[in-house]
Amino acid sequence: HYTPNGKATRDQVKLGLRYAKAEVKHEVVTKGALKFQFAIPPGAPNHMVTANLSLPAGAKVISMIPHMHLRGKAAKYELVSPDGSMTTLLDVPKYDFNWQLRYERKEPVTVERGSMIKYTAWYDNSKDNPANPDPTKTVRWGDQTFNEMMLGYVEYYVP
Repeated sequence: HYTPNGKATRDQVKLGLRYAKAEVKHEVVTKGALKFQFAIPPGAPNHMVTANLSLPAGAKVISMIPHMHLRGKAAKYELVSPDGSMTTLLDVPKYDFNWQLRYERKEPVTVERGSMIKYTAWYDNSKDNPANPDPTKTVRWGDQTFNEMMLGYVEYYVP
């Protein structure tokens, strides 16, 4: 996402399109497990925030993209079944804002009716985080890099 930086800026955007050579079998949908309302306390070394995402029954989860800013520390996606059991879909123990990756599964995971995805993000707002712009401030959702985001993208298709 683009955000203003306080100065007039020029940009030249390019867009590359690739057209399917065969008939499209599935439409891939991207949704996000997110939470707008959170506050990371000053100095907190391991602050946890969670959000849930419901997907259609039968959806096939193919990839996940955790998104946080400079205080992002770790992320985890879990599939919560109707009986309450949990299966880890993705565990990123050392999140790095400079390496925001799309994690593609070798095999899709099918979401059964009544299941949901639980996304958990951890933040390091301490002085021990070398990327932290200001460990003395409470941090909330915002578009700027010195703010934070709690957004766990999930890509899936429904057969």
